[in-house]
Amino acid sequence: MQPEVTGQEQELDLDLPLRIERPFVLWSYEVSHRRLVLRAEPGGVAGGAGEVEFVDVLGMQVKSHYSELLISPAPARGTAAAAGIDAFVPVPERHRSKFTALLVSDGAVGGGFVVCGGFRVRPSGGRPRS
Repeated sequence: MQPEVTGQEQELDLDLPLRIERPFVLWSYEVSHRRLVLRAEPGGVAGGAGEVEFVDVLGMQVKSHYSELLISPAPARGTAAAAGIDAFVPVPERHRSKFTALLVSDGAVGGGFVVCGGFRVRPSGGRPRS
């Protein structure tokens, strides 16, 4: 899965696994829009990643703060390594091609995951979201 890029994000390295070396916080989760946003804390380098938006979120286990952000593909469904994710967010077989599981962590033990349809990375100083 390749993250979607918009605007100035063309300059950012967006291959998975993705590592963004700045602190992020859980900014918002909109249940009705199935949208999760992690936002960089103020004071980062201009032009770096400022916001990560996960769309079509089916389920997640995330922390409220990350010292840095690491996003990588989760282990394949049905494997022992993915059993916790599969049990927490059962995705019907007919919909599995539409969603992916991503590991979200800061490298510390007890990271988390997001099961979603995709995600976008916006640069700091990008257009504000309401």
